Amino acid sequence: MTKTQWLLPLLLAGCLLAQPTLASPLNNPRWDQLDTEQQTVMAPLAAEWDRYAPEKKKNLLAIVPEYRSLDPAGRLRLQSKLKSWSDLTLEQRQQIRQNWKTLQGLPATEREKAIQRLKQSQPKPQASG
Repeated sequence: MTKTQWLLPLLLAGCLLAQPTLASPLNNPRWDQLDTEQQTVMAPLAAEWDRYAPEKKKNLLAIVPEYRSLDPAGRLRLQSKLKSWSDLTLEQRQQIRQNWKTLQGLPATEREKAIQRLKQSQPKPQASG
């Protein structure tokens, strides 16, 4: 598993939990008010976008600049993670947020061990072809 593959879920979780940042001049942009790049990145969330709270939209839009720096495979993985997140139930999302907070509260060495255990427990991606 490459650094990018295990870092993307953490990056996504961090962005979803981070303090809101100024990502759009609008406080609560509707889907049709997003620019083309924002719509491309957030495409997996298009069906639900207008139901999201303003702070959630700002946090999600903060991902857009990071998306630019990813290679095509990384971009696909990020969009896949966004889709996976949108498919979770509210309870599942809350559990993930709680797990993230717990992880962040651990001392650095324990946090690294926990991350290593998570990486080892994740199924390996299947090679396509």
